[in-house]
Amino acid sequence: MTTETKIVVFWDVVECPLPDDLQPSLVSGNIELALQRQDYLPCNVSIRVYGKKNYEFKDEFLLANIMFLPAGDASARYNRMVKDIDKWALDNGESHLMVISRVNTELATYLADWKAKDFKILGARPENAPGKCSSCKMTTLDELFTQEWVWESLSVGGDPITRAAELS
Repeated sequence: MTTETKIVVFWDVVECPLPDDLQPSLVSGNIELALQRQDYLPCNVSIRVYGKKNYEFKDEFLLANIMFLPAGDASARYNRMVKDIDKWALDNGESHLMVISRVNTELATYLADWKAKDFKILGARPENAPGKCSSCKMTTLDELFTQEWVWESLSVGGDPITRAAELS
């Protein structure tokens, strides 16, 4: 019997906004499709979206079975996300989590601690986000993420970024 892969997605919708032409339900399905195409099968995906309290699409997220968590400014979203990751990780043991956000020094350092505990960390960041975090424990985000997507690709079910090491 195959064990179901549980993946929880923590998505900062301010840093990685909903694409103009896509509804939350379609983006959710596209994220699941992208994960399935990377052999995360069978896959149970739950998505938590962090946004401003007055975010215009919050009802559409709820209708798409996506948990919307109003959290305010960047600092408040980060703090809420970290608390939720802690709770989820402690309840689920070694597992997979995905972070969709512009990864800053604090978040990268925090996630590196979970990676050291054998969590598989998947990531997606906006196309224009830097690939290096100069003051992080790790030299690049490539070392942090088990697999990484550009948000604009993941949101439409695309493939992860191909790493140079995989090509050699």
